Amino acid sequence: MAVDFGSEFMKVAIVKPGVPMEIALNKESRRKTPTLVSLHDGERLFSDPAMTTAVRYPKSAYRFLLHVIGQPFDSAAVRQYIERFPNSKVEVDDVRGTVR
Repeated sequence: MAVDFGSEFMKVAIVKPGVPMEIALNKESRRKTPTLVSLHDGERLFSDPAMTTAVRYPKSAYRFLLHVIGQPFDSAAVRQYIERFPNSKVEVDDVRGTVR
């Protein structure tokens, strides 16, 4: 299995010896899955359900997380993320000093 985790979408491929690589389908029968997380009313949503929630509640949606995962909170990448997505609530982890 191979996973391509991009900024906007992710794909999962099944790799078998002697067989061409096959892109796996998600629950919606599509090959590309949006990399979006939404936290709303105590519920954590991923992919298309998160996109639906993000339209109605943009402050609960997190996009392009690949750019800030594990980054120090005072890094240029995190500052740029906060400027581009002011609705997203980004907090510092006091123990590690990274984005929580």
